[in-house]
Amino acid sequence: MTKINTLTGQQRLQQLAKSQFGSAVIPPVEAAGKSTNSEQGQFSDKHRQLSARSGASVATGYAGLTLTQRAERRIQMQLERQQQNLERIMALALEYCPEYVSTQDIDPDWFQQFCDLTLDISNFSMQQLWAKILAGEIASPGKFSLKTLHTLKRMSFKEALALQQAANLSCRTRQDPTARIYFGYSHRPSLWRVLTGRSRAVLNLNQFGLSYTQILSLIDIGLLHSSEIESGELPIGQALNWQYLHLNIIGTISSKNVVLQYYKYTASGAELLPLLSTQPNQQYLDALKQLLVGIVSFSD
Repeated sequence: MTKINTLTGQQRLQQLAKSQFGSAVIPPVEAAGKSTNSEQGQFSDKHRQLSARSGASVATGYAGLTLTQRAERRIQMQLERQQQNLERIMALALEYCPEYVSTQDIDPDWFQQFCDLTLDISNFSMQQLWAKILAGEIASPGKFSLKTLHTLKRMSFKEALALQQAANLSCRTRQDPTARIYFGYSHRPSLWRVLTGRSRAVLNLNQFGLSYTQILSLIDIGLLHSSEIESGELPIGQALNWQYLHLNIIGTISSKNVVLQYYKYTASGAELLPLLSTQPNQQYLDALKQLLVGIVSFSD
């Protein structure tokens, strides 16, 4: 029997780096992207720094350069920054690579597009997110679609923070593993409901860190579906089994004609969600249970 030699995640990443750069990845010595005190100066200092980074420095030392020379210098600086961004992401991915990975090689077309899309990613937090994607793809090729990569490319750091807030309020069901954010319920219209009680109740998610503006931004970039979703009418006695981060929430429908309302992640949103570090929001969980107390009997 022939023994199959398997590679670790880091070894596969080093192979990819050699094919792209011609050399191996050098692990980062210290966290990158942190601001120094000198970068917190007054407007004029920041202006000079940005000018220098753009290659169109306003410093007098470049007054003797021609317009063509300044353009060539700007292009060269841009290429160097892009190369630095790509190499930093590759180096960060070393930290996330698991020991054991699939024997299947990563799709070369996927990897080439990954490299092209990361060239202008300079924010350190976003670089970490891209590095986790590369490590995840090495571990399990096909885990992240090209559509998800292009969605992430459009995402700003502010939108990434919104996704983090949404992740902290997300749960799954046994029937559908795609994450969702529950925020309310309604009763199917009936004369009795109109005459005797409320037919709809919702939570203000802004109280728990997720504003409506953030929800709209996540919808706009394609991480949440574009409209609120209803569960369909749930019969009395139907069991609820929710996984809220690491907590199991068990309950039973105790009222007729109940419809739960939630925001649901798209396929791209569902692929990105596991990359985030999440913390349960106990206030949200308590408020959701209180909201549903008349229609769901929760187990202790």
